[in-house]
Amino acid sequence: MENASFILYPKIFEENSTSYIVKIKYPDLNVWMEQVLGCFTWAPTNHILFQIGNSALGIGLLAPDTTYGLLTLHGLFTLGFLLLSIWSWVILCAPDFFSWNFAFMIMNAVQTLFHMYHIRPVKFCDELEDLYIANFEPLRVSRSSFKKLVCADYCTMMTLHEGESYCTQSITKTDKLGLLISGVMSVYCNRNFLHHIKAKQFIDSPEFESSVTGEEKFQVSIVAGSSCRYIFWPRQSLEYLLIKEPYLAYVMSVLLGRDITNKLYALNEKVVTPSGSRMDIRLPSVSNTIKSRHDIRKAVVGIPSESNMNELMSKVNSIDIDTDSDGMYL
Repeated sequence: MENASFILYPKIFEENSTSYIVKIKYPDLNVWMEQVLGCFTWAPTNHILFQIGNSALGIGLLAPDTTYGLLTLHGLFTLGFLLLSIWSWVILCAPDFFSWNFAFMIMNAVQTLFHMYHIRPVKFCDELEDLYIANFEPLRVSRSSFKKLVCADYCTMMTLHEGESYCTQSITKTDKLGLLISGVMSVYCNRNFLHHIKAKQFIDSPEFESSVTGEEKFQVSIVAGSSCRYIFWPRQSLEYLLIKEPYLAYVMSVLLGRDITNKLYALNEKVVTPSGSRMDIRLPSVSNTIKSRHDIRKAVVGIPSESNMNELMSKVNSIDIDTDSDGMYL
């Protein structure tokens, strides 16, 4: 029985008599059994820090695959690895355990701060906040996208006092797009009042959409009827931004189309025939004339350009303009 050891186990048969049972232990066999079958004896339960740390890691893995879910995941991982780092340094006293857990804690802490920065609330001044809620939030434009649209790199916010001009007929180029934030503006053509522009409406959407190069001239004059605050985008800057932001480009196209439609119907209220009936801009004879003209506002109210005088007169006959009683002459 080479390499065997003998172990005596006491066995009590009666109160004052004891016998011993001899068991033979083979070291090589026991080591082989532990390697194949695992542990015969288990260590006591680890410290409470170890349990809480792993619980945090497990809960973090249950976070959903959303923006806030990722923030929850990395936040719980940071907490879990922090507790494991304390456990490995104070309780286990194992530098390698501490080093790995601490490194994982740092990486998840950086990810947590990164996600917190990206989901931080984006706030605007009161004027832009009202504009965002009224025009862009219903179309599901995110605050971060709207912030890009109104940042100083692409647009400028200006103030006009009563009587000051936003543009002058046949002088100002159509190389920008304006949006009225507050106040009222009036549109005139050849000293004839056309319509008002109210807050949250684009100022020059017809000219912006009909212009090709931005070198064309305004066919109307736009004057502030009260103290006005507006924001405007240079054409090149806005087009560059919309190329990078496809959804924002789609939203702007929708807003511009709706604004132009509202302006056309506002002008339609001023167009009457000699019999006193309203002229419907949806009629083929009128709509075709509008499409062929760059100066959309003038086309609707019947103020022809020199090049299209004969064509307009042949399609829309005897159109009178209802002048506004409070109209201003430039």
